[in-house]
Amino acid sequence: MKLFEPIEFGGMKVKNRIVLPAVGLNYTTPDGRVTDKLLRFYEERAKGGIGFAVVGIAKIEPHFFGGIAAHSDEFIPDLKKIADVFHKYDVKCALQLWHPGRYEISFDPNRQPVAPSPIPPPIFTKRTPKELTKEEILQIEEEFADAAVRAKKAGFDAVELIGSAGYLISQFFSPATNKRTDEYGGSLENRTRFAVEIIQKIKEKCGESYPVMIRIPGDEFIEGGNTVREMKQIAKILEDAGVVAINVMAGWHESRKPLTTMLVPRGGFAYLAAEIKSAVSVSVIASHRINDPIVAEKILQEGKADMVAMLRALIADPELPKKAKEGRFDEIRYCVACNQGCMDMVMQAQPVTCLVNPIVGREAEFENLKAEKPKKVVIVGGGPGGCMAAEMLARKGHKVVLFEKTDKLGGQLNLAAKSPLGYEFAEVGKYFMNVLPKLGVEVRYNTEADAGKVLAENPDVAVIAVGASPLIPPIPGVENAVTAFDVLAGRAEVGNSVVVIGGGGVGCDVAAELANEGKKVTIVEMLPKIGQDIGISTRWTVLMYLKEKGVEMLTNTKAVEIKPNAVVVEQNGERKELQCDTAVIAVGTKPNNGLYDELQGKVSELYKIGDCVKPRKALDATREGAELALKV
Repeated sequence: MKLFEPIEFGGMKVKNRIVLPAVGLNYTTPDGRVTDKLLRFYEERAKGGIGFAVVGIAKIEPHFFGGIAAHSDEFIPDLKKIADVFHKYDVKCALQLWHPGRYEISFDPNRQPVAPSPIPPPIFTKRTPKELTKEEILQIEEEFADAAVRAKKAGFDAVELIGSAGYLISQFFSPATNKRTDEYGGSLENRTRFAVEIIQKIKEKCGESYPVMIRIPGDEFIEGGNTVREMKQIAKILEDAGVVAINVMAGWHESRKPLTTMLVPRGGFAYLAAEIKSAVSVSVIASHRINDPIVAEKILQEGKADMVAMLRALIADPELPKKAKEGRFDEIRYCVACNQGCMDMVMQAQPVTCLVNPIVGREAEFENLKAEKPKKVVIVGGGPGGCMAAEMLARKGHKVVLFEKTDKLGGQLNLAAKSPLGYEFAEVGKYFMNVLPKLGVEVRYNTEADAGKVLAENPDVAVIAVGASPLIPPIPGVENAVTAFDVLAGRAEVGNSVVVIGGGGVGCDVAAELANEGKKVTIVEMLPKIGQDIGISTRWTVLMYLKEKGVEMLTNTKAVEIKPNAVVVEQNGERKELQCDTAVIAVGTKPNNGLYDELQGKVSELYKIGDCVKPRKALDATREGAELALKV
């Protein structure tokens, strides 16, 4: 595979073309110091077989909230610890230098963000930034260069400037945020001057041969911003200024276009890397939604890029490179682009975790798990929680039997996978079906377990992970409706005109699928918001998709009666009938806890996890499944 061919750029010999790009994991201390948690995260990915890593974001000033500290010499020993981790596994690494500009969230509430022009951002603080003076611009350029010197002293092989995502350098690039009339604004050359001067200053202070990379958007996807046409010209100017590689992203944080969710096809923005590559001769890295080594290989084979950045893919499975190299594709834990543990957490300044890999950020806790005395464990329910418990307990050395009432693993995620909003969820069950038998787990499909069947196994431990069932609301005529679960499972006939009662995640999933089939769909939601339980980084893209598909969304609206061909709703005290062929119930779920209650006192160790405790996200179920391995 070309993926595993070495490559040389900027005088660095890199063993393969898989890049771990920079990410704010929120694993540092509040002042940006490196923690063991951060080092362990990087070590697992280095050990897993990546070729190159970009570490970041690294802040060049002390007051920014978030990021690894690179603003003072006192942090060089901390930075060295990170570089040493990568070098131990023959991985080359760069430090990504960051100034947020108008996106700044500060520890000092009285501090005003700065930017090329006083234009407030539509996200984050929404505060009007102070327009930088020429002296301040030159001062920030020096700060970038000084941070690069620290990176070099700490042993990093290169530095990367973040000129993407809507941070300060990209604010200078963009005509949407740069309205200056001096030499740093106006023409494309002028708007690129800030970045060019930073590159020149780094070379002056670190030496001409010290490699400088940059991350840019191939298209800003913001109104009045740079399109791929201008970004190609900017890339050429940056190459002439001396960058050795260009890492191509898509959009800014504020772009109103899906960039990271399942609505982006795998490798869906590789075309931007190809466009930039056509304009420059330096190495180009493609990124966004590359979760599969086969997709990555195709991008390289087609010449769209020289390397591929696989951030969330490597959060989901640090061993992805190793498994791909050995041909163990069926054992890869694929990122499903759910954003529950990564993007949603970052947006809320929480530490990153992962639905398919709950061990991320907790590598030390789960190290060397070994049962002192192997136990017989019976797990009921092959959803994400039950399967994760089965995997971790089997890896620990216990003898595991798993009962699953259907013919496949994955639970409710298999229903979510029937929707265009959730198709990647199918990967979760597939992974467990491939891996559990290899770990010695005995999976009994098409077996509905009762207390008798569980006790007949004579288990030391029983784990109940039987999920939740659809809540049937006490609405007159509810027998005229079908459930969202039955619709997604293909067990219910649905006419051409549909009213979905309930606008949470499941209601949105079923509405999206029916609208995709060409049906006329209306969602009725009691609350003021549709998709209230959907994560912050995904919800707006779901609403956009539903709108594009013509789904009518009624909020603050209550279904009060279901007739054979209509749903009676109440809105602002007024009643009206919504004509439809089919009414679909999606008002939530209730825990299935009967079996747990029956087994109380009959098994020496009894646990319940996931939705049968209380309905939540799959992220919670897999975390609870993994944590059982720490207890049992």
